[in-house]
Amino acid sequence: MRHRRIHFSVCGIGFGHASRAAAVIPALESKGWEVSISSYGDGLRYLENIGVRAKPVPGISYGILPESKVSIKMTIYRNLILPVKLLEQIACEVNYIEDVDVVISDTRASAILAGKLSRKPVLAILNQFNIRIEYPRYPKLIELLEAATQLVGHIWGLSDKILIADYPPPYTISRQNLVIPENLSDKVEYMGPIIEKLPDDLPSIEELREKYRLRTGEKPVIFYHASGPIYERRVLTKMILPILGKLAGEYEVVATLGGDGSEREFPGLKIFSWVDDPLELIKLSDVVICRSGQTTLAKSLSFGKPVIMIPIPAHGEQLGNAYSVIENGAGILVPQEDLSYESLKDAIQSILKGDFKINAEKYSALIADLNPLEKVISAVEDLALKG
Repeated sequence: MRHRRIHFSVCGIGFGHASRAAAVIPALESKGWEVSISSYGDGLRYLENIGVRAKPVPGISYGILPESKVSIKMTIYRNLILPVKLLEQIACEVNYIEDVDVVISDTRASAILAGKLSRKPVLAILNQFNIRIEYPRYPKLIELLEAATQLVGHIWGLSDKILIADYPPPYTISRQNLVIPENLSDKVEYMGPIIEKLPDDLPSIEELREKYRLRTGEKPVIFYHASGPIYERRVLTKMILPILGKLAGEYEVVATLGGDGSEREFPGLKIFSWVDDPLELIKLSDVVICRSGQTTLAKSLSFGKPVIMIPIPAHGEQLGNAYSVIENGAGILVPQEDLSYESLKDAIQSILKGDFKINAEKYSALIADLNPLEKVISAVEDLALKG
């Protein structure tokens, strides 16, 4: 009897897409599926770091200025040959999916097109559907670019089933990027964010304090979690570590750097280049400081932790995510250009004194009633039967 096979194609920009794929794969394997996986960039490196063998595909990226601000001009320049890269990706994926029963695409348009060309059923896992561009200097150019990016939404819409890896309304983090066309509503379902573990699945606070060498609850724990694409991650880390060093006398400050080393030492800071399970440090923390990628926010809020968000400048999706969390009273936005000792300290104090934790705990209460991995398995089984 032939084994049932799935190919999982994962967006490689940042760690978020790969981290949720890492949670889905063992769930599928436990149901008897053989799973192959492909990615590029940060996603590929993340999967390799955690021991998942992934197949490489040609990468894509957006343009970034030295201060880590998204650049429209550089994005256009970098992607002048985007049609060629897309064709290369499709060719790779067609080869990878030749013998599979179902294709899963996490935000990868090329994998959906490859699946459709190969007449394979396709499941899309998304946390955005429309791409917003924040760049007021060139309104006409932005209007044209946003119209062009609608093509990506049309490709995502070709999927046989679309699962939204986000909280249902009104707690949807990426709601500004999830304007779903009415004609697709029958195939779209909000399944909730994919979180590898919940607080009860982790060691106790006391055990984690001992593991990470933290004191016994004398001061609030502030956790800086470096996330996002590698260059933007490094820019923020370079800016924020000296500030966190000044705050270390008032708080217990822990930082993870996403695999990047720190060239300097900061007395009083607990700095980890890489940790296998950042959720442990999220559980330990009172406040999480991070970019505003959807996956990082979803994980922090699922643990009931309020967030201080420093979005990538001019990054439409991250800004939209931050605004959604702010509207629900679970976090504070500190623009990167305003980041300083004073602005960060004010944000921390506001979080600790306000109702932010109560509001963040509404997300953790909601996640307990969702079972996204079961929804993925169910969708895959249904598609396999129909295929």
